[in-house]
Amino acid sequence: MCGLYQLDLSKNNLSGQIPDCWSHFKSLTFLDLSQNQLSGKIPTSMGSLHDLKALFLRNNNLTYGIPFSLRNCTNLVVIDIAENNLSGSIPGWIGNKLGNLKYLSLRRNHFQGNLPLQICYLRYIQLLDLSLNNLSGRIPKCVKNFTSMAEKAYSRYLFSPQSYDLNILLMWKGSQQMFKRNELLLLKSIDLSSNYFSEEIPEEIEILFELVSLNLSRNNLTGKIPSNIGKLTSLEFLDISRNQIIGSI
Repeated sequence: MCGLYQLDLSKNNLSGQIPDCWSHFKSLTFLDLSQNQLSGKIPTSMGSLHDLKALFLRNNNLTYGIPFSLRNCTNLVVIDIAENNLSGSIPGWIGNKLGNLKYLSLRRNHFQGNLPLQICYLRYIQLLDLSLNNLSGRIPKCVKNFTSMAEKAYSRYLFSPQSYDLNILLMWKGSQQMFKRNELLLLKSIDLSSNYFSEEIPEEIEILFELVSLNLSRNNLTGKIPSNIGKLTSLEFLDISRNQIIGSI
C-alpha cells in the first residue's frame, strides 16, 4: 500500500490507539480518521508523511500533545485535530515550519499557556480556530501578518485543485456548520472564544479587511473596542461578549 495517497476512515466506531506505522505510507497526501473513538497519542511516525496536505483527527479521544515530528510535514495545508483531549502548549514550530497552513483547528481541547508569537508566521492562514481551550496571555499584535485575511490576493485557493472531498466543520454564527471547498474560498475566520485571553483587543486586527468572522467572546479581555473595527467591511459576524470591555461604543 506504499502508493496509497488518500485514506479516509472517518465516521466509524474505530477505537484503540492509532498504530505507529505511518512510515509505510509515505505517499499519503490526505488522511481522515475523524469522528471515531480513537485514543492515546498522535503517532510520532506521522511525521514521516512529508507529502501530507490534509490531516483530520477531529472528534476522537486523543491525549497528550501535538508530536514534535509533525514539524516535518511542511506541505500541510489543513490540520483539524479539534474535539479531543490534547494538552500542553501550542508549539511554536507550527508557525515556523508549517508555513503553507490555511486551516488550523485545535478547538475544544486542553491546550494552555500563551499563544506563541510564531503563529503569526502563518501568512496564508484563512481559518484559525483555537476556541474552547485554556489559552491565556494577550492576543499578539502580530496578527496583522495574517496576509490572507488582509488582502484578496491570497484568497484564490484554500486547497490545490485535487479530487479531495474537502468538507470542514466550523462554528459559524453560534452553530456548527459544514463548509465545502468552494464555500471555504470566501471564508476568513478567527475564533479565540472561551479561553482566558486578557488585556486589550489588539488594534492591529483593524487591518484584516477580508475577515468575515471574528469571535473573541468568553475571555478576560479589557480596554475599549478598537476604534476602527468598523472599517472591516467584509465582517459578517462579530462576537466580543462576556469580556470586561469598557468605554463607549
